[in-house]
Amino acid sequence: MKRIAALNLLCMASILSCAQTPALAQAPATPEVTVQRFYSWYLHALNQNQDPLDKRQTELSKFITGRLLMSLKRALKRPDGIDADFFIDAQDWDESWERNISTSAATTQANLATVNVTLKGGAAFGTKRLKIGLRKESGAWKIDSVNNRLNP
Repeated sequence: MKRIAALNLLCMASILSCAQTPALAQAPATPEVTVQRFYSWYLHALNQNQDPLDKRQTELSKFITGRLLMSLKRALKRPDGIDADFFIDAQDWDESWERNISTSAATTQANLATVNVTLKGGAAFGTKRLKIGLRKESGAWKIDSVNNRLNP
């Protein structure tokens, strides 16, 4: 009987240990990782002819600050909307950018960070360089500006 109780206790401890491991392994993303993941997701959506600003705001909110999301929503409601893509600072994009994203090491100061991202493209569009401002919001790094612009 004692042996069964000991085995049950050992099994419970093992289950609890495994259940806690993923939470511990899920460290918050660095500013560089946030920017890399965002541009991979965003450019993939554009290449799939999806509008990430209009149709995928729940996913978008995982990467950008609440302040920027509200600003984008207001801009989309304007009669003239947004005339250039805020996140790539251009009206069109190179499909190969999705596969050629690189980031610099972040410069951080308290809850603010800056990461330079390079989108390498072909001859038609070339290479696009962007300066991404991030802010820590609810413990996560989120994009708050592109090329020092806070609003679209």
